[in-house]
Amino acid sequence: MITKSLVTKLKREIEKADSGRSRIIRETNGLIRDAKQAIFSLHRNDSAIAEKSLVKTSVSLARLIRIAEKDGLRGEATLKAAIEEFLEADYLLRVIKNQSLNARYPFKPMADEQLAALSDLTGELVRAATLEVTHGNSKRVKLFRDATDELFGVLLSMNLRGSLRQKRDDARRNLRRLEEILYDVSLRNQA
Repeated sequence: MITKSLVTKLKREIEKADSGRSRIIRETNGLIRDAKQAIFSLHRNDSAIAEKSLVKTSVSLARLIRIAEKDGLRGEATLKAAIEEFLEADYLLRVIKNQSLNARYPFKPMADEQLAALSDLTGELVRAATLEVTHGNSKRVKLFRDATDELFGVLLSMNLRGSLRQKRDDARRNLRRLEEILYDVSLRNQA
């Protein structure tokens, strides 16, 4: 029935996957932190630090993705989270610099990772708009609202399921928040 060689082979494969998964978890924790730090820097108007961090993070992610693909672990949740966080930070930088979001990376992001990052980007645009209002820069608020409107339109055009549908609903709420912020700014400017 079950031979010792089969059991040994299965055990070896499971241990290899566990080892690879542990490595991915260990390395992605730092990458997620770096991407979050880049977002924090962008909110503090320090795009130079953010750009430098994102370049370094993209290289590390590319290396880790190659390893994960080789080990059959490309779908590992923590790796996907790190990629999404990186993309979100890079997209925020691009919106702030008024650049195209269609960038090239040293790895190929999956569609669900990109859509999740685009959805989450809308929340960062709300934070960025709030900071701009507190600094008296209402023109940037319109840029962020317009970007969120465009992003939401793209998300709405797709048949999303599960967590991506929830993220699209979050993007809708973020668009509403930005519209409220813009409305309040316009009232303040009229007074």
